[in-house]
Amino acid sequence: MGLTSSLFAGLSGMKTNEFRMDIIGNNIANVNTHSFKSSRATFQSQFYSTFTFGSAPNGSFGGTNPVQVGTGSTIGAVTRNFSGGAPETTGNKTDLAIQGQGLFIVEKPDGANVYTRDGSFQFNGENYLMTADGYFLKGYGVDNNFNILDGSLERLRVPIGEVTTAATTTEAVFNGDLNPDGFDAMTQDAKALSVRPVLNSQTLTDTVTGTLATDSLLVNLDNGNGAFVVSGNIISLTEGIKGGQTLPEASFTVSDTSTLGEFMDWLEGVLGINTNIGDLPVFLNQPDPGVAISAAGDSVEIVGNMGNQNDLTLSNKALKVTVGSAGSIPGDSLPLTFAAPDGFELADVESVRTSFRAYDSVGIPLDIDITLVLESKNSGGGLTWRFFAESSQDWNTSDANNPNRVLGTGTISFDANGNFLEAQNNVITIDRQETGAATPQTITLDFSRMDGFAMNSVMTLLSQDGFMAGTLTDFSIGSDGIIIGSFDNGLTRQLGQVVLATFRNYEGLVALSDNLYSAGPNSGDAIVKKPLDLGAGNITAAALELSNVDLSREFINLIISSTGFSASSRVIQTSDRLLNELMTMTR
Repeated sequence: MGLTSSLFAGLSGMKTNEFRMDIIGNNIANVNTHSFKSSRATFQSQFYSTFTFGSAPNGSFGGTNPVQVGTGSTIGAVTRNFSGGAPETTGNKTDLAIQGQGLFIVEKPDGANVYTRDGSFQFNGENYLMTADGYFLKGYGVDNNFNILDGSLERLRVPIGEVTTAATTTEAVFNGDLNPDGFDAMTQDAKALSVRPVLNSQTLTDTVTGTLATDSLLVNLDNGNGAFVVSGNIISLTEGIKGGQTLPEASFTVSDTSTLGEFMDWLEGVLGINTNIGDLPVFLNQPDPGVAISAAGDSVEIVGNMGNQNDLTLSNKALKVTVGSAGSIPGDSLPLTFAAPDGFELADVESVRTSFRAYDSVGIPLDIDITLVLESKNSGGGLTWRFFAESSQDWNTSDANNPNRVLGTGTISFDANGNFLEAQNNVITIDRQETGAATPQTITLDFSRMDGFAMNSVMTLLSQDGFMAGTLTDFSIGSDGIIIGSFDNGLTRQLGQVVLATFRNYEGLVALSDNLYSAGPNSGDAIVKKPLDLGAGNITAAALELSNVDLSREFINLIISSTGFSASSRVIQTSDRLLNELMTMTR
């Protein structure tokens, strides 16, 4: 050893403290860099010159310790502090801060994935979320039904103003009260009345066969004033009344082969008469609902469904003929007139009606009428009501001469305390052929919130789960990273999910420029997790993570490093003076 050894020891001290100053300077320079993680340098002693290893003690000797002289210090490690920084609210919903473990995954232009805690994202011209340097934020996408697709990373995009969606109505929920004090259709007094409206046309004659039948051609019929239609005429329903409400207009185009049966089917459909009600004792000695040739065989008879809200009225002008493509029949001619039979009396059967708007798979609105009719009072207590579901327009455009307003019928039961028991056949089916929507569409009618108390009968729609078509107008990002889109029709749908990459050893990550990290040899592979899942942190939107640099500590370390550097330089200066003294002795 010699004085030169102390010179190099002092030099090593200056170099290590200089290195530490570089670390401190970088920390202080990035004190306002979002998500910056501070670092610290640790030092180690360099190798030692050993003069003796010492000796062991014995019974008469205490032993000696090693005699060693160190040669200075060296850099031990640079450790990064990966503790979280405080969140700063920004009000910008594309800013994201991670609270806890994990890093965002971003894609470089070369396709490689790198990682960052800096969540200052922004949109590009195609509505992709990007870093300030144009790197794509990656996460989980969604399928066509807006379900998150786990496991496959893709670039996250929020297509504001581009995506349009609708929700199909699959359920309608009703509430209200059904009065049990209405007409009892099971009493003996009811036998003298009709529980269904009945209308008969004037006498009709088949001028060819002489016998009125379903296969009689319309062009051969005489309504007492001669033939009332020719091929090409249009028979229109314009002033039909059902339950006090005007029925939608409908038309039937007459051809050379149009039969009376086809016309009666059309009339049954536009009047919304449901014939599928089963055999019930209440209807003994009462005509079945539908449109048919009368028992006398000389007219058309219309029998509606029971209940005040199903009562039918067809004025003299309800059905009329317009010229259409034929010219021999004057316009506004009256083909058929309907009236109740002489002495007919309709029973006052308790009923209530409501309408609601549903939507098909492409967002087309569908107006549906629901009529509830008191069907029976059970002998052991309790009530049975029948519902009739029908449309207020012809949705199936495949056959203009065969509209079908009838959607279904079923029953609702209540116990003796007015509590809902069950509903049967409460799923209605809607034909959506040739509309571009999914067909058939089924809607479950939920009457479980109805009751049967002695109050005024009332029924209202509580909710239905469909929506018209709407365009994406806004979005938000939750703590679980799921991007929720808001549409202008009130719908909310998942658009994707921001995910996090976790590592077994965060200090092993290799820091890059632009607040990025890459996996290092000692970091372990990236483990992709959803936020809040298996130790991953959560995400705070409209906020950014601040630097975790502790300025007060950095200033203290700055003083300590400056002092260490100065002290090491003093070692060199003192060694230099001693060397000069030694040189002087030789002169």
